[in-house]
Amino acid sequence: MPVIANTVLDDPLILDGNDSFVGGQVSASRANLVPSNAYAEGKNIDLDDFGNAVTRRGAKLELGYLIWEEVAVNWEAQNALWEGLVAPITSVGYFDTGSNEYIIVADGSNYLKATTEAGVFTLLSAATYASGATVRFAQLSSRMYYADAANALRYVEGTVDPLTAEGITAGKVTSINITEGGGVYTTVPTVTIAAPSSGTTALGTAVLGYNGSVVSVTMTNEGTGYSKDAPPAVSFTAAPTDHTTATGTTNVSQTPSEPKFIVTHTNRLFATSADSTVPADTLYVSGILDGESWDLAGDNLRVGNDRDPITALMPAQNFDLYVFKERSIYKITADPTQKVSEWSISLINNRTGCVADATVQQVGADIMFLSRDGVRSLKSIQAGTETDISQPLSRNINDYIGRINQAAVGTCTAAYWRNRYFLSVPLDSATTPDTVLVYNLLANAWCGFWTGWQARDFVISAFGGKLRMNIASQTGEMLTWDDSTPEASTTTADYKDGLSTYESYIKTRAYTYGETWGDKIGYSSQFVFGNIHADAVTGDINYYKDLSASGTELEASLSIPATTNLSRKGFNMLSKGRFNQLQFKVKADSGRLALQTIQASAFGQPIDPQR
Repeated sequence: MPVIANTVLDDPLILDGNDSFVGGQVSASRANLVPSNAYAEGKNIDLDDFGNAVTRRGAKLELGYLIWEEVAVNWEAQNALWEGLVAPITSVGYFDTGSNEYIIVADGSNYLKATTEAGVFTLLSAATYASGATVRFAQLSSRMYYADAANALRYVEGTVDPLTAEGITAGKVTSINITEGGGVYTTVPTVTIAAPSSGTTALGTAVLGYNGSVVSVTMTNEGTGYSKDAPPAVSFTAAPTDHTTATGTTNVSQTPSEPKFIVTHTNRLFATSADSTVPADTLYVSGILDGESWDLAGDNLRVGNDRDPITALMPAQNFDLYVFKERSIYKITADPTQKVSEWSISLINNRTGCVADATVQQVGADIMFLSRDGVRSLKSIQAGTETDISQPLSRNINDYIGRINQAAVGTCTAAYWRNRYFLSVPLDSATTPDTVLVYNLLANAWCGFWTGWQARDFVISAFGGKLRMNIASQTGEMLTWDDSTPEASTTTADYKDGLSTYESYIKTRAYTYGETWGDKIGYSSQFVFGNIHADAVTGDINYYKDLSASGTELEASLSIPATTNLSRKGFNMLSKGRFNQLQFKVKADSGRLALQTIQASAFGQPIDPQR
């Protein structure tokens, strides 16, 4: 560390500071133990590619949200029904029909709505769901299936315009059990299946064995409108004289009772049930490419067979489907060439589970999720042993994890986007998410906490081939994160949420100047900023002595001018008195704060043996 002579005090000048902030927020630690490239707290702070602490980008209101204050209309004189969003938006799903793309929205009106890229909302009046329910979506072919853990499985049909909502009430004949093969048939007998009271009659073709008996029936049309409680009769052409005629029984498709979690994997739907009469570890599997065809008796799996409730499902590479439970994690290899009963089920961990299904996100070849003790990585768990697993990825912000309202932990949601894991959580007494914790996977560091979004759900859209992350909010807004504009082309307007500005700040680690024993007298503090916008960035810089809770102003108003060069702000600290360690809080009221380095210097003082 450099030593600078001082002829007045005859003391060496000792230095401390941050050359970068790439270590991110480390708040679950005493401030004087935070690593040298990290900080104690960051509000609305992101990390750029150079390790600088910068204000996060804003989010725009692009998808059909009307700013009433900007519309010069006498609303009392209007007789048209308003079918916009009703707060809150509880969940969203992206629906690509091939010819059109939509975001399907479940909002506070207990109806589904669909919006196009233009932000035009269509109310799906037949698509209702239980009041206050969390709706989950899964697309299979041209249908968007949805479940609310209370009603029957339903879907939005995407082959018509405008979209329509349909219920799955019509059963299908999925297979026929041969009870008597009969024979000897010299020609393939005709299979006749009784017609339903309303719907389409099922058709099938018999398959003969080597001895001329019927060994199976191939369904050529499963039909519609059959009842699982009264399966249709099936008959075969009479066998030749003095031979036995084949017989069989039909199996009619069903749908899971009160489906709760639903995902698409290997061209099938997978669902759990909220029905209390169904074991909580039961997983149901649909037919291939057919979300209306479910064999509840034959195509179901008891994952673990221990009644540990399933809390989340996540499809992964190859045929792997990860099943998260309250206390454990399993992997199912859903090989489409095998029968469901032949699929392998393997235990990943029997001590760690997931507490909120929407927090499970695939991150490259890994999967991240929220467990009881923080954010964990499936890869690190699989790399562990039976007696030891990795520490949570969130250990550096464990103080924030500990503030999550456990009574509302099921409302937590997450997204993986642009090398960041966004975790939206309700802190303290909040009953819905009010804070987003952001993990930067390139830096392996937490950026800090972001406010203003109140994100109830996230969805990645691809309107016109443009990938965007959209945020569904508690206040009924559909926000689109404005991260696509090149940094050099941004303006101050890109650092607003809709029309609202937001503050950002960084609170540094405690600078000890390499000496934890003795007191110091400050000499100077230097802050290096960048500002690429035409507007000045205003805010405050506060300092905190010896981990005090309240700061003392260094300057009432910080102003960083617009310039293509770096701006250095320096302050004389000689008059600020003695301290052992010193923290700074650098805050911008709005706009883009870009803090590159902090350089602080002080004079070491003799140790006072008694105080």
